[in-house]
Amino acid sequence: MLERFSAMVTFATALVCATGPRLSLAQIGPELIEAAKKEGEVMFYGAITINSSKAIGDAFEKKYGIKLRHWRGDATELINRSLAEARAGKPGFDVTLGNEVVMTTLDEKNLFAVFDPPAAKSYPKQFLDADRKMTPWRVLPYGINYNHQTVRAEEAPKSWEDLLLPKWKGQFGMANPGIHVTTLQFVLNLDKLLGPKWLKVVEGWAKQEPRIGRSLADTIQPLTAGEVKVAIGYIKDKFQYPGPIEYVRMGKYLASLSFVAINRQAPHPNAARLFTDFFLGPEAQRIFGNLGEYVFHPEAEHKFKKDVKDDQIVVMRLPSNEELQSWSKKFRDMFR
Repeated sequence: MLERFSAMVTFATALVCATGPRLSLAQIGPELIEAAKKEGEVMFYGAITINSSKAIGDAFEKKYGIKLRHWRGDATELINRSLAEARAGKPGFDVTLGNEVVMTTLDEKNLFAVFDPPAAKSYPKQFLDADRKMTPWRVLPYGINYNHQTVRAEEAPKSWEDLLLPKWKGQFGMANPGIHVTTLQFVLNLDKLLGPKWLKVVEGWAKQEPRIGRSLADTIQPLTAGEVKVAIGYIKDKFQYPGPIEYVRMGKYLASLSFVAINRQAPHPNAARLFTDFFLGPEAQRIFGNLGEYVFHPEAEHKFKKDVKDDQIVVMRLPSNEELQSWSKKFRDMFR
């Protein structure tokens, strides 16, 4: 993944100076809705699941009669496709979703329109983009998951340092931070929770002989099968995977944000605004909340509200490409 990320950045060296309408604080009224209906469809790019896409698309089409088309690709594919289309003057997407890596890269190339959606007016201010070129729609907290059939709650590790205890040697799983860019981002942000000892903790994890995967998804099957007892991953795994998964309640959670943004050259600009506001509104956010996502709309329930509050979320910074390349090599050697 990191090698592909490096190639992606090299590929995207030229600034894409797209021109198009500046979209600002919106009024989602009858005129916009009628104009969006005339456009007939909206195209969005992003890596949400097919089931999620279908649920959102069906709800949007039922409400407005506008077809939602979805192209799904990973971060590198989405960036390369979007930039290639912009260079060619043939923009393909109206709306895109992505994490900090995707959205920062595309925003640096001036692909996004300014849009301040009314649906997000009550979102937590600390998570909003100051320029209003993108809007967060979910947060992805990292934590410690455990198999509740093999580990009782009182026996589970309570902190990141607890994974250094002898009883967890060979008994926990994680994605390789030398390969998986999101896990690399996570470990490089541990200083926010652990201070200067963060690296010694990570080095200690490597000595614990963890079961290493290439991605977070690789940690799920061993955990649910009881092959490992605990795993580092997203706490939403409890709700999104079948099996005996529980997460450790912690005081603070490192987390990444996922954003939604509109193309400055959107082929269907009115439908793009209407869909983005719908996507951030209570109906769509309830759908995602029911699927186990930590969402922001105050009228949308999510499954974490009882145990995790917004002020417990510590948003991870995005490391520079130089940091990613330097540390990835160190961690590839460390986590063999």
